[in-house]
Amino acid sequence: MFTRFTKLSKKRYPWIAVLLLYLPVCPLEAAEEILVASHDDVEISVTRHAADGEYLVIWLAPEYGFRKAHHALAARLPAQGIEVWQSDIAESLFLPPGSASLKRLDGRHIANLIEHAHATTGKKIAVAGDSYAAMLALRGAHQWQQRTARADYLVGAILFSPYSYAYIPPLGMAPQYLPIVESTNIPLMIYQAQKNGVISQFDTLLEKLRQHGSPVFTSMVADVMSLFYEEEPTAAMQRAAQPVARSIGQILPLLARQKFPLQPVALVPGGSTASGIDVYLKEFQGQRQPGAINLNDIDGNAVVKTSFAGQVTVVNFWATWCPPCIEEIPSLNRLKALMQGRPFELISINYAQDKNTVVDFLQRIDVEFPVLLDPDGDYAKSWKVISFPSTFVIDKQGGIRYGVNAAIAWDSPELIDKLEALLDESSAH
Repeated sequence: MFTRFTKLSKKRYPWIAVLLLYLPVCPLEAAEEILVASHDDVEISVTRHAADGEYLVIWLAPEYGFRKAHHALAARLPAQGIEVWQSDIAESLFLPPGSASLKRLDGRHIANLIEHAHATTGKKIAVAGDSYAAMLALRGAHQWQQRTARADYLVGAILFSPYSYAYIPPLGMAPQYLPIVESTNIPLMIYQAQKNGVISQFDTLLEKLRQHGSPVFTSMVADVMSLFYEEEPTAAMQRAAQPVARSIGQILPLLARQKFPLQPVALVPGGSTASGIDVYLKEFQGQRQPGAINLNDIDGNAVVKTSFAGQVTVVNFWATWCPPCIEEIPSLNRLKALMQGRPFELISINYAQDKNTVVDFLQRIDVEFPVLLDPDGDYAKSWKVISFPSTFVIDKQGGIRYGVNAAIAWDSPELIDKLEALLDESSAH
């Protein structure tokens, strides 16, 4: 793949790169396990992929830990002359897996790794991470900036589809970002998966990251939700990941040529840690007018809805890789049966998956309601969906009345009472 790196501009999506060539498959380098003593007597476990060359990437594990795709890509980088140190900081600190653990870390252990890696190898360093580990990488770089006024061996950070929210907002509401986002002023490279749920907010994230003047380079990774999201990499993930090693080999010298601010932007402490994940239906606070539906169902039939008035409609966004989505399917089936013969419709919209994947899933799992395909995720983006499942309840007047961005029991008495109240309302209400 040849990737054209672009600095941000105010035009919409100037950063989409066209993938033209693929890397040939190369033998994977053997890795070794090392322990790095931190300043506070904690030993950080590191998987080291050694290489000759002047660059070293410290790659941090995301909230769900490293998966096969992480290790496979890391093992390709030594062929580009890039050494890789992979470390699961939360695991080394005996913290439970999950985003909450990564959000608690202040970055000092990553700063220790940066210092140690340079001291032992003499190489220029970049920090890297995907999902919430991307924010941990930025906090580590920020800590390193606070410690030094002259060192010049940290060149920047490489982020893969970064998750940057302090918490998932309620449906229809704008997210609040972690404080490190607005306190980052180092050169960055972002590989953003085209089908990732956070893509609808990506422009906003980029504006926040560029506000202090440091360059941000970006490249779109087509056709996948993430390079790493499945435990067993899919064929699409493998195709998308093949060119990235060469791409990283190109971007590191580019980052190294940028001006690196040794003085960090002051980090504003605190910020809300509240959860916006709903565990029950909430009054919807966003734009109440739903967008028209013009999608194909799983059988290839066009489904067009320009108005939702006259009935209660439940619109459920989901994906087959989402365990909570699968968990709530039986209760959605029961809800549809309970509402049989009423002015009620249940529509599910699959997020950004190919038809064959969804068909295979439906052959194994009983789904008794219509499944529409949103192959590029554009419809979900237009509804500002950033987590799955996300479900909207539309009243008989055709406006969104309730929303929930978690799996719930759709046939619980409390929920049925709410839906019954909507059904009893006059359409002219």
